[in-house]
Amino acid sequence: MAPGQMAARLTDGEVLPGLRLVTLPMGVQDVVTLTGSFYAGDTFSPTGQRATAEVTAAMLDKGSERRDKFEIGAALESVGASISFSSDDYRINFNARCLKADIPLVVELLAEQLRLPAFHAKDVASLQKRAEANLQRQGESTDEQARIAFSQHLYPDTHPNYVPSIEDQMADIKAVTPNHLKAFHLAHYGLGNMQIAVTGDIDRAILEEQFKAHFGDWPSVEVTPRPLDDMRASTNGSGGTHFVTMAEKTSVDLILGMAVGIDREHVDYRPLMMASFILGGNFSARLMATIRDEAGLTYGIGSSLGGASDGKDGYWTIYATFAPDLLEQGRAATMEQFEKWLSSGATADELAAKKTTITGSYQVGLASTKGVAGALLDIMERGRPLSYLDDYPEEIRALTLEQVNSVIGRYISLDRLTIVAAGSIDADGRPLAGT
Repeated sequence: MAPGQMAARLTDGEVLPGLRLVTLPMGVQDVVTLTGSFYAGDTFSPTGQRATAEVTAAMLDKGSERRDKFEIGAALESVGASISFSSDDYRINFNARCLKADIPLVVELLAEQLRLPAFHAKDVASLQKRAEANLQRQGESTDEQARIAFSQHLYPDTHPNYVPSIEDQMADIKAVTPNHLKAFHLAHYGLGNMQIAVTGDIDRAILEEQFKAHFGDWPSVEVTPRPLDDMRASTNGSGGTHFVTMAEKTSVDLILGMAVGIDREHVDYRPLMMASFILGGNFSARLMATIRDEAGLTYGIGSSLGGASDGKDGYWTIYATFAPDLLEQGRAATMEQFEKWLSSGATADELAAKKTTITGSYQVGLASTKGVAGALLDIMERGRPLSYLDDYPEEIRALTLEQVNSVIGRYISLDRLTIVAAGSIDADGRPLAGT
């Protein structure tokens, strides 16, 4: 299917009250990809039980009231199908892949896991142990510690972009009980805001029939994200420099950036994203070309916008990894490129090249059923018209150099820069003895 012609072949409709289904047949034989979501993510966890939503989602594939996890796994494996679950700040996400003939089985199992999770105490305890081990590994990661510290210097602890300390995350996980999970599931899981995209070799009539059969009597729930107005990051305050000491590390992770105060639907977001991509979005961007290729100071450096979905006021960062004894030199070189970008902006040649890169990457992503399904779900969640599937490349191509350069100074400033580094460095950023 040629790029720019997909939206015309989409079918959109509410199969059940609170269950929207968008389908797109694609030129593949037998393969079907399904992806969907609904509100029940981390921000909906009860006060004092921050890990409840995350653990609830993680328990969905650990067995249902009808079948244990081994029986479900065997049923899927027997037909070469898969179902997975995850959660983020706002949503529970589910993904499935199967052959066309196995849609009835996959929808049945998807509904069973979403509607009737078992929440067995032994499985909850096992998950908590695995989560604790994973958090312990993260606690030794310079990248993770830098990310945590950066988020905490920008956002209040009530904001979705705030990342709790490893110790607090462990305490949150340990505090969850099966009763907490059951209560959360009862209150937040159901129809009402479920959105599903299905692509591939599909028969929409069969899909609708199966969703009605397995989700038709699932009650609706009223779930609305709380406003962020009282907990946004300040975009007027000063930044600062902060060092996190971690002994016996071979590298230091550096993050510098600031809150930008806009989300991804803001008119300035796309040009700001492009400006940041020109600075450090890929291997041919300025930061990699200068700090890595020319100066040889790092293997990895880049810049990006983040934390700006679902109305969240996002942030902009430069991130890099240096050897402890190269941190000061690397930081100075990074600041030189940052200040040059801040004062002079992008060039016409850079903009033209990155437009080609971004639109090309997008179109490559739409070559697979998984890529198209993911793009469709993102559009649905954002409340965009489905024509955006075809329109996005044109939106990128329409960006002007004036638009891109004008937003840099509007949202990025030297005096608001927050700098965080984590690794084998002391409180002043100097390498620890022996590193």
